[in-house]
Amino acid sequence: MSDFLEIKSMKEKDQKKIMAEIAKRIEEKKKNGVFTEKEIREIEKMELNPLPDILDVQSVYESFLYGKDHPKK
Repeated sequence: MSDFLEIKSMKEKDQKKIMAEIAKRIEEKKKNGVFTEKEIREIEKMELNPLPDILDVQSVYESFLYGKDHPKK
């Protein structure tokens, strides 16, 4: 399994520790029959959709929160 996790605010040592824990848990799940090797490979190939940009989310609510029809506190 290649590294798939990068947290820029975290030290590389801590990231590797998390990766090792994830790998350990995956191996436990394989051993206990929770996941098959095929299912793990399918999960590895999945692409995650990025989270919405906070600026995009803010613009959705901006007119509601600060619009001229909204009463001010």
